[in-house]
Amino acid sequence: MSSYKTEVQNLHYNAATQSFEALVVMHEGHEARKFPISLQLPIDSDFSFVTHKLVAQAKKQRARNACHLVARGPKGQTKLGHLGDLARQLSQSFSFTSRQRAA
Repeated sequence: MSSYKTEVQNLHYNAATQSFEALVVMHEGHEARKFPISLQLPIDSDFSFVTHKLVAQAKKQRARNACHLVARGPKGQTKLGHLGDLARQLSQSFSFTSRQRAA
């Protein structure tokens, strides 16, 4: 079985439907699978209980392959791959490569 990182985004309580709603994102390799989840629970439910139930529901949908929101990144590139370019640009902008002497 594959391992993946799970995060709960945009968690809020919808008073009209009396349910918690969130976007549960599962990161696996170069893919991010997103599951919009809604669970009817009382507004005073414990935060850890709510997030646990939301993730459990997303895992059930993932097991059924019921995910329509999939983002795929390029292979071999990390999410932070652009930081090397950014560091080079900053060092050139601020002339970190050549130190100037104070007069």
